[in-house]
Amino acid sequence: MELSRRGMIAGVGAACAVGAVGFAGATTMADGDGTDGGAGGGSIEDDPVGGGSTGDGSGDGGSEGSTGAVDADPDAPFEARLLRDGEDDRRLFDAGDLDEVEGVFDDDGEYLVYVALGDDGVDAFQERLAASGAVDEPERFVVSMALDGTEVRRVELDESTVSALTDEGWGGVLTLPFGEERVAQSVYESLASA
Repeated sequence: MELSRRGMIAGVGAACAVGAVGFAGATTMADGDGTDGGAGGGSIEDDPVGGGSTGDGSGDGGSEGSTGAVDADPDAPFEARLLRDGEDDRRLFDAGDLDEVEGVFDDDGEYLVYVALGDDGVDAFQERLAASGAVDEPERFVVSMALDGTEVRRVELDESTVSALTDEGWGGVLTLPFGEERVAQSVYESLASA
């Protein structure tokens, strides 16, 4: 199971289209053996965000070292928390909510890790978003991602992103962007099961 290049580029495009620096639910992972010439070779069911690509589609789209999606380690010390106005703090998801992880992909200076929530993880994720108030007032929220207790990235939410993440057709795949390759690699290696 892995993401196709088309799916990865759609995810990046959706993140840019909604003005968030790369935190968006844009693709789904699915079993399949269809190929599209991309690094992944898996099939993409749909693109609920509809972001398209970030450019002309001729970009790299992926790291040459990527081996596709692997099972996520449910005990990895990674979590994403919702912060409201910089104060109210609640868990959005952690490694235990994830089924798979894939990465690291270089996208013009942003280093991307893709994670797929399981069915229960998607339900919990969407319930937590709604319970926090982020669905009604997304601009008051940021997502803080931490590895082993240290924040590694913070991104703002907006209406388009939250709408995509709470859509019933969303497949549970998230694009996690990092400014430094070593940070993205650390997140990927922590989440990837041995």
